[in-house]
Order: sequence, then C-alpha cells, then structure tokens
Amino acid sequence: MMKVSFAEIDEAYLRNKVENGYYSSLSEAIRDTVRKQRESEQNRLIAALEIGEKAIQESQTQPFTRKLFDQVIQDGISKAKNGEIVVNTNVIAQ
Repeated sequence: MMKVSFAEIDEAYLRNKVENGYYSSLSEAIRDTVRKQRESEQNRLIAALEIGEKAIQESQTQPFTRKLFDQVIQDGISKAKNGEIVVNTNVIAQ
C-alpha cells in the first residue's frame, strides 16, 4: 500500500471535501484528483496534436532539418538567458 503525505493546507482541503459530502473517503478524493490530472494532461496533448494537424492541413509546415533544430535550440537558450518565458496558451493552459 502506498502512503502519501500532504501539506497541511492540502490535507485540510481534502478532508473538507469529504466532510461536506463531495467524496465518501479521502481515497476517493485522491483518486478523483489523479484522474482529473491525467485528463488535463491528455487534453493538452490532444490540443497540441490538433494545432499540428491544422498546420499540416493549411500547409504551414517546414521540413525538420538539423539547421532548424539548431535554430530552435539557440532561440530557446537566448530566451532563457534573457529570462523570457514562452508559453503557447493554446496548448499549455495550466
């Protein structure tokens, strides 16, 4: 059996959900939370795939080459050095 520890605020939140009838037990609350996290990750992956499929359908693609790979890496390094955070809100909505 797995044992899990929570920060006090998180444990209080889960216990409150059980006490108020949202869940019948802490185990059920935790299982539901894990399930929702899996669904959220899956939805982000599906959204990323849909963006890629749309780009393919609209001929908005370019061949993947070593030069392109190096450019992407250098761009990422430059942005990281400048403290820039790049988030595609269409895919990574957290």
